[in-house]
Amino acid sequence: MNPAGAAGLPTGDATDGASSIPALSVSEFNLRVRDRLQSDLGLRDIWVEGEIANLNQHSSGHVYFSLKDAQSTLSCTLFRPAAQRHKHLRLQNGAKLLAQGTVSVYAPRGQYQFNVVRLVAAGEGELRLKIEELRRRLEMEGLFQAKRKRALPELPLTLGVATASTGAAIQDIIRVARTRFPTLNILLAPCIVQGDGAEDSIVAAIEALQTPALGVDLIIAGRGGGSFEDLLAFNSEKVARAFAGCQIPIISAVGHEIDHPISDLAADAFAATPSAAVERAIPELEALLDQLEDLPLRMKVALRNRRRNGQDRLNRLLQSRIFRQPQSMLADRMQSLDLAARDLRDGMSTLLRDRREKLQPFQLLPAYCGRMLQNQSKRLSIAAERLQNFSPLATLQRGYAVVRNERQLVIRSARQAQPGERLEILLAEGRLAVHVAESQIVDA
Repeated sequence: MNPAGAAGLPTGDATDGASSIPALSVSEFNLRVRDRLQSDLGLRDIWVEGEIANLNQHSSGHVYFSLKDAQSTLSCTLFRPAAQRHKHLRLQNGAKLLAQGTVSVYAPRGQYQFNVVRLVAAGEGELRLKIEELRRRLEMEGLFQAKRKRALPELPLTLGVATASTGAAIQDIIRVARTRFPTLNILLAPCIVQGDGAEDSIVAAIEALQTPALGVDLIIAGRGGGSFEDLLAFNSEKVARAFAGCQIPIISAVGHEIDHPISDLAADAFAATPSAAVERAIPELEALLDQLEDLPLRMKVALRNRRRNGQDRLNRLLQSRIFRQPQSMLADRMQSLDLAARDLRDGMSTLLRDRREKLQPFQLLPAYCGRMLQNQSKRLSIAAERLQNFSPLATLQRGYAVVRNERQLVIRSARQAQPGERLEILLAEGRLAVHVAESQIVDA
């Protein structure tokens, strides 16, 4: 028995048989596998948890590593754009991470891999889900609506700052503010910005700066960056409501590189860093002074232009026909009125003439109607006379009578009356009540 034939493979010359088999190249096969994996929705945007191994941070900026557990290992790639967004994470072998990405195949090696787009530290994922749930709830409540946000003052003279008194944030704020506007009054409400008690401390600082006696025009609240855990206080509901309910325009200035904390959404404005918040809110004194120096010249030019425009307009009015001959405006209107009256008069005459022509055939209608009325009156008189002749009352006037019994039946024969029966006789004038003494039939 031929083993090849038994297996269903072509027999004969090996070269001829191989050339007749439809086969894919290795590259084509790998590409087909890659396309099939990438089209599977169940393998896209999924989260995988594991421990980093074989970490390799390439000079190109790409990061290659593996995620492993007790039984398996998964090759992962973190390309440079995604790696730049995760510089705050300290990647090292043995660190536990949650990675979000999509399965793909590196065709040159025929190796499938996990292309990572997002990384969070283990244990951080649950916190992020809670924060995201809080964000959605506050958004549905309308806490982040644009109509609730107020415009920042153009020239705040007193700046309130809610941040740590020993952190880099207050130093950056003071440095940038003094550079831009040296005479700016800065009030610090020190607070704890991370750890236990941070939420209550931040809320208290914001409330203290709203004291009317302090005269604060603008508040900057935040800190100088940090890890995800460091920024948790600015992702709390209590702090978000303090930002949203602040009676003074407030800027959220929490140093961050990837996600916006909830305080950014609740505040009237936000900035990536405290120094950026100062640059956004505080104008440069030198620029203001330059503008003030330019104002007299600009006002002079504006007044000159306005005077020239007004003079040109006045000259045009003085040269206009209406100004020089105002009666012409009235004359034109009077002429238009005369023409309109003439057109109306001619139109009414034409209309009246047309209506008279249409009524001409009906001028004989009164005579015709009179003759018709006379004929109908004659016919009515004849009918009335004939009706009178047939009237029972006319018969009674000629001496006849109508006899009725007690049931109001007309008696036409003596047989209909019985002796002793009471009868009624109707005459032309009045009626008689009689009793029958005798009933007798007389033959003709």
